[in-house]
Amino acid sequence: MKKSLIFAATAAVVLSACAKVDTYKVSEQEAVSFGVYAGKAATKAVSGTDYGTVTTTSLQAAASKGFGVFGYYTDADDYASNTKANFMYNQQVTYSGSAWTYSPVKYWPNEHGNKAVSTDVDKLTFLAYAPFVANKDIAGDKGVSITDKAGSAAADEGITAMTANNVAGDAVLTFKVPASAEEQIDLLYGVLNAQYNDVQDRPTGTVDAPLENLTKQKTGDKIQIKFKHALAKIAIDIKDVVDKDAPTTTVDPASDGTKVVVESLTLKGTIGTDGKLNLYTGAWSDTATGASFDVTPLPTDIYSGATAPTTYPTVDGVKETGLGTGKTIDLMVVPAAGAKITGVEITYYICTEDSQLDGGVSIVKNVISKNLGTAIDIEKGKQYGLNVLLGLTSIKLDATVEDWDDSAADTDVDLPKNK
Repeated sequence: MKKSLIFAATAAVVLSACAKVDTYKVSEQEAVSFGVYAGKAATKAVSGTDYGTVTTTSLQAAASKGFGVFGYYTDADDYASNTKANFMYNQQVTYSGSAWTYSPVKYWPNEHGNKAVSTDVDKLTFLAYAPFVANKDIAGDKGVSITDKAGSAAADEGITAMTANNVAGDAVLTFKVPASAEEQIDLLYGVLNAQYNDVQDRPTGTVDAPLENLTKQKTGDKIQIKFKHALAKIAIDIKDVVDKDAPTTTVDPASDGTKVVVESLTLKGTIGTDGKLNLYTGAWSDTATGASFDVTPLPTDIYSGATAPTTYPTVDGVKETGLGTGKTIDLMVVPAAGAKITGVEITYYICTEDSQLDGGVSIVKNVISKNLGTAIDIEKGKQYGLNVLLGLTSIKLDATVEDWDDSAADTDVDLPKNK
């Protein structure tokens, strides 16, 4: 009996004839799903401590706002720089329950190439970044302006622009390092974390390379994204060390009633502050640098304020274990060409309670500048520990009683005079 084949945009195609119904199942539409892993930064730290900021767990937290994705559909062609983000544009992906979700859900193409009977394979490419920021308006080749900042960084800090949706080419983010030590942003970009086999068991994608030319995944599979650190991380630990010729990071505590509080800290060298990050290559361009970087404002638990303290400080102060609460100051800087740290300058006060003094406290200001013996070259994805050790020498007293000088000749005085 003659049958009539009818194609539809649904998951199944039904063939009907007389009293018999034959069902032919073709490729079902499969939603694009993501799995995420936050890569650990390569460690090159003076103190040997792992100062990682963004982890897989922290990225899943609601406060992180998740990550953003640019998607490119190229039919049967490989991804090229003349492609616009025609599949997804700055799509926010957040973690809910036990999976990464987004809306509207997008599906893998079902057709193969331009024809239903073609043996070509449709391809998708994804460029991803974190933390996600929302865009406000399209501004042609100037990109988009950003309204939703990560943390509470200033409006002109963090991710400030991105490639517009009507501009072909790799998605590029414009980024500025926040001035505040408490508002640093760990900027990430995505690569393929684990290779997977597509719906026809063909290996697709290259691990640690861009998520390009991916073909339809199997039901239940996910595109595994590894987020790499686009910046370099400087973890600064300020400690006071007492009466040590060769200071170490573990010493006896200072006497009770003394606090070391910091007014300012400056890194010197060639410090990357601005630039544009290409999400396909992971490379920086149009970078700007400064000869110094003021770490301001400092964390409130060690900061004395804009002016010198006049009373015994209420802040925790610098401790032998590092800062007031054992934390580090984490700075994220742009790894510009030739970026390096050559030295530090710090202004701090030694404050000691003393009820005998007018005002009840002695306050001594110190301004110390130190050039590093070997400059620290700054590279993308590496974290560096910078231990600033404030060596304190306690004033010690000793006493002896001087002997009488009896070298002078004796003089007799006879009263009254006898004759």
